[in-house]
Amino acid sequence: MPFSTFLNGKLPTQLRGLQWLSLSELASIGTRTYVSDGGGGGTASWSYNGSIPCRIDPAGGSEDVVAERMTDRSIHTVLVPAGTSVDENDRVLISGRGTFEVIAAEQRSAEWVRALSVVQVF
Repeated sequence: MPFSTFLNGKLPTQLRGLQWLSLSELASIGTRTYVSDGGGGGTASWSYNGSIPCRIDPAGGSEDVVAERMTDRSIHTVLVPAGTSVDENDRVLISGRGTFEVIAAEQRSAEWVRALSVVQVF
């Protein structure tokens, strides 16, 4: 298959355009709102706004013992458009894939896309 077929007849002029084409899924960024109950506890709720293009790929994982049981924490990499406002307190809801907790959000001065390290919320 020629490369131009992948680009739908357009010439590859910039790396940014090629990376943008790889963002083939849709995601919503969730922010947490915490409401105190006045007694030291509270309730957390998540609000998801809009949808943005993204890509998710497995990056690795580990197995640990939690509460005397084996558990795995598969780490994934999520790519979102450059300049997307997201940090380690947020979640990413990916259509058809599930909800993921952000454990690291890379920020670079000249980024083509923003890379997030995430784990799935069960």
